[in-house]
Amino acid sequence: MRPVSVQRLVSIQSLVSIRASALLLTLCLGCSGAPELPRFPEPTSALRPETQRGIVPADARITDYELEGRLDAEQHRVEGSARVTWRNTTQRTVDSLPFHLYLNGFRAEDTAWMRTSGGAHRNHPQNSEGTWGYIDIHSVQLEASPLFVADDTEDPRTAVDLPWREDDEPSTMTVDLPRPVGPGETITVHLGFTAQLPRVIARTGYLDEFHAVAQWFPKLGVLEDEAGWQAHTFTVQDEFYADFGNYKVMLDVPERMVVGATGVRTAEEIVDGRKRLTYEAEMVHDFAWMADPNFVEHHGEWQGIRIRQLIQPEHIADADAHLAATVSAFESYQKRFGPYPWSSLTIIHAPEGAEDAGGMEYPTLFTTSDMAPLPPWVRNHLFDEKMSGLFTTLHEFGHQYFQGLFASREHLEPWLDEGMNTTSNLLAAIDRAGSEDPVVIRLLSQEILLSDSLSNGIARRGFLEPLDRPASAFRRIVRNYGSTVYMRTAALMLTLRNVAGHEAFDRALRIYSDEARFRHPRGSELEATLVAGLGERPNVAAAGSAPVHLDVQEYLDQALRTTHEIDFEVYSIDNRPLRGKTGWHRDDNGTLQGGEPPPYLDKKLDELGDAVEGRVAVRRAGAFQIPVDIRVVFEDGSSETLTWDNQETIGVFSWPGQKIHQVTLDPEHKLLLEWDRLDNMAYDPDLGEEDGLSRPLGDLTEAMSLAVMGLGL
Repeated sequence: MRPVSVQRLVSIQSLVSIRASALLLTLCLGCSGAPELPRFPEPTSALRPETQRGIVPADARITDYELEGRLDAEQHRVEGSARVTWRNTTQRTVDSLPFHLYLNGFRAEDTAWMRTSGGAHRNHPQNSEGTWGYIDIHSVQLEASPLFVADDTEDPRTAVDLPWREDDEPSTMTVDLPRPVGPGETITVHLGFTAQLPRVIARTGYLDEFHAVAQWFPKLGVLEDEAGWQAHTFTVQDEFYADFGNYKVMLDVPERMVVGATGVRTAEEIVDGRKRLTYEAEMVHDFAWMADPNFVEHHGEWQGIRIRQLIQPEHIADADAHLAATVSAFESYQKRFGPYPWSSLTIIHAPEGAEDAGGMEYPTLFTTSDMAPLPPWVRNHLFDEKMSGLFTTLHEFGHQYFQGLFASREHLEPWLDEGMNTTSNLLAAIDRAGSEDPVVIRLLSQEILLSDSLSNGIARRGFLEPLDRPASAFRRIVRNYGSTVYMRTAALMLTLRNVAGHEAFDRALRIYSDEARFRHPRGSELEATLVAGLGERPNVAAAGSAPVHLDVQEYLDQALRTTHEIDFEVYSIDNRPLRGKTGWHRDDNGTLQGGEPPPYLDKKLDELGDAVEGRVAVRRAGAFQIPVDIRVVFEDGSSETLTWDNQETIGVFSWPGQKIHQVTLDPEHKLLLEWDRLDNMAYDPDLGEEDGLSRPLGDLTEAMSLAVMGLGL
């Protein structure tokens, strides 16, 4: 979901800013020369037919909204009202309602968002024009209901003014109720408000005539049985958490505005130079919309789902490539994570200067970024990358599942949203490329693979703090949120997939996805599903090796709740004469016999034939314990692979009759969590001493990879 920090992609022409998670993926897509696809009509229903979408649980519908908003495009302000109907589906009784007022995070220097961000997001600072944004609440009323009739004399048709107050941190407010609301009861409140947009910052705001209207209305918190109301303070790394429900929204905008919004448009009329648009969305937990008179529409379709892009005119040639990326995402995600339930998807391309509104997800709508403007001769001969623009599209599409459909508590478990989404992006990129390790970047003849980018992405910053912690616990000055939450989660999940088996892992993840739909899943549920799906202790030994078992829960505990790193090295290789039985031995009578000298005393090792013994010592340099494969290549060209359980710090292995030529740890690169692999291979030291150049060159290659990825230096 959340764009983290701005990463810089080195190119010949420019530095292209894209989301940190986008730096992990590759779509291997290019611009298409195909003509623009025909326009597709507005869907007649916000949800796909049940035979296509699957079952939508009725009890997941908790909070419905009827919203109205009138945009003043000159003042960049929305006058709005909200009718909010809430069902208490818990066993708790409550006497107040907490609402998020997200725009108040941009209201003053001393708000939590401004303090934690330093007034900047993705290196985009505040602008002196339109510095502040806010939500100003005018009124709160309880809709007339027999539920709140105090006695027989009170008219149940009369609305009741409710007392409300902003909390100490103004990104939330509390509304007091005249009497408690118990389990199974339903209430409706009306709110009048003004939403003042800031100049574009942190996913919302305006630039000239472009308006990104997001988190613009008072949004009710989530009541949980075990924890009570969840309405967290808005900080720079905390995002959004709300219940599912149905939305009906009427927007009033200047007539020339082209609008993209959550859900489907059900009505449109022109009145006195203004346009009134009505939208409906079903089983979503947010509603965002964007307006710009310069938008050009581009349409596509996949299995009856309308794909509508609103793109700037100068980038219309890239629309087909974004459509192809989106179609490939639909194909991968429906196969892996279940059906997409809604009938539409809108993709917004923000204009130049409003990049901080790009790379963000909302239900049935997301914003993307532009492709790197590299001339064909540069891509063909100097530098090519498979990430910018299309990569953002893939990542934000993934959030239609990992946030839009699953709606986990990102403020408390950001790895379960951003991290698992990044994992899913990598799997989609693998599906698209038809390779487990596709090329991400090519600089002259140097290729950086997906595994390289992921390992380099977690280098140095990815293990500074435990992964399983609230978003607000990650301090901005440490600059490790993206490396830890996005990349380390993806590395740990794909490492588990590689070690325990692709089919078993994918099957377990699909079980989790089917159970998580519309359910606010917890990280503990994913962990339990992985343990059950993979087995508590599966045998992960290489073929022909003695059994070695992986404790899946122990692996997850290390990966999520410690700062342990995976780090192995080939410690030493020793080829020596095979010790036999020459010398003096007593016979059955106790008399010493023999005394012949060993046959190797006057011979070189190469002259001993199979009277040799190869030994290797491998070392676990990191604290993380996980089985690792060891591949040994012998002098005769044959090889053997075994699996070490690494319960000890040092493992020593020997092969009588064989002389070792080369040793490689993790030869298939299963352990993506191990970012420093320069000591994972070694040769027989008799082949030559350290030349003083190999290690520096390896360090230089790694440093170049890190610099290109914008993550480590």
